[in-house]
Amino acid sequence: MYATSLADTDLTTILTATDSSIHIIGSIIIANTHATDSAKITMKVNDNDQATDFNFLTNEEFTAGLSREMLHRPIILENLDSLKMQADTANIFDALVSYLDRSRN
Repeated sequence: MYATSLADTDLTTILTATDSSIHIIGSIIIANTHATDSAKITMKVNDNDQATDFNFLTNEEFTAGLSREMLHRPIILENLDSLKMQADTANIFDALVSYLDRSRN
């Protein structure tokens, strides 16, 4: 499991698979921890082989205090693929990513 707070509004790499592993992401929980403010979040998966970011959640609004599971099916990262997140407001979102790390050897 990996847990983080999005401290700024930059596009932030949350998790990257190594070239010798596969990460099977089973759960992504996002929480707006602010007591009164709503905020938006975008999530992307970078396909390293294509050198492209693909959005799977764009400007999703979370009201104050709301937390939500974001996946309905697993996401598989391999060969330096990565999961990225970007908040429109700093210091509002916490993210919990549950994943299985499998060696390619």
